[in-house]
Amino acid sequence: MRAIEADPDLELMILLGDMHLAAEFGATVREAENLFPARAIHRIEMGAGRGGSALVRAENLGRCMSEAARLLERERPDIVMVHADRAEHLIVALAAVTLGIAVTHTQGGEVSGNIDDIQRHAITKLAHVHFAETEEAASRIRALGEESWRVHAVGSLYIDRILRQMYTPPGEAAGRYGIGPGERYGILILHPDTFLGASENREVAERVCAAAIASGHTWIAVYPCSDPGYDEIIEVLEQRRGHPRFRLFPNIENFDFLGLMAGAEVMLGNSSAAFVEAPYFRLPALNIGARQQGRDREANVRDVPLAVPAIREAIEFVGRDPGFRAALASCGRRYGDGRASNRVLEIVKALELNETLFRKRLVIGR
Repeated sequence: MRAIEADPDLELMILLGDMHLAAEFGATVREAENLFPARAIHRIEMGAGRGGSALVRAENLGRCMSEAARLLERERPDIVMVHADRAEHLIVALAAVTLGIAVTHTQGGEVSGNIDDIQRHAITKLAHVHFAETEEAASRIRALGEESWRVHAVGSLYIDRILRQMYTPPGEAAGRYGIGPGERYGILILHPDTFLGASENREVAERVCAAAIASGHTWIAVYPCSDPGYDEIIEVLEQRRGHPRFRLFPNIENFDFLGLMAGAEVMLGNSSAAFVEAPYFRLPALNIGARQQGRDREANVRDVPLAVPAIREAIEFVGRDPGFRAALASCGRRYGDGRASNRVLEIVKALELNETLFRKRLVIGR
């Protein structure tokens, strides 16, 4: 986005909706407003924070479709770029395609075990150009029938910021969130598994939180995303608020979050950050449940059974096992070299918005 701002031939337009506008999740639209001029930011009001049921989520996405379509029709951008696997991104992509606007997609071709996996591949079929993070992901996109010329393996945009050290220094970030000098801490992020019911998601959160606190570490915990079941997890997290080894936040600003990852001893939960960003910090990550099932990984990630003793033992293991610690040295290569944004910008600027781009063909048998 900074590169687009700096380019005289391009104009930046930011669409923010869902959790970004919800006070319950920290109203992170303010973070964007602090980083970019107000004229660049457009809000898509869709009702996040009304509750964590599947019906409410579906209703919110219907509102997103209407709001996004009106906004895109009014502004008429040449290209809409959507990211990853979120349902609101799928809706924005559908609105853009319906209005005849070119869609580009980052982080397609990845694999995960949640409803995110379905949404990600649906966005792939809507998008006209694909910016995959790895060669493996690019091959999966082509296997979905996408023409090869549309698919580019560019690396991860997340990693650009890490390798350019665009984040708060670790000690400074830790201090901002209540961590004392030299204090050992971990990061806890647990999102809902959309294939589990509300009571099951609650039970997962109960066990993970119990194991975390029993480990003796201090924990920085962050609210989950707005997928169905989030309110059950938030309730469990809030019950631990005030514990001397538990710091709970609806959101942590991105530059601070990367700084916290740089100084943490372990990451616990089921966030994709454990698989993408954490390897570049040599940060051990303990993955719970099936939300990230099948995702490509490096040596920093260990799958852990949903049992308090097993989670506690895994927290101790990643901190002391010499073989595991040695393997961390090889991490931080899978998702690129820090130049993904340069590659994306070059490809976007060279795009010809013509019939060849818009008339997608299904290519099979490769």
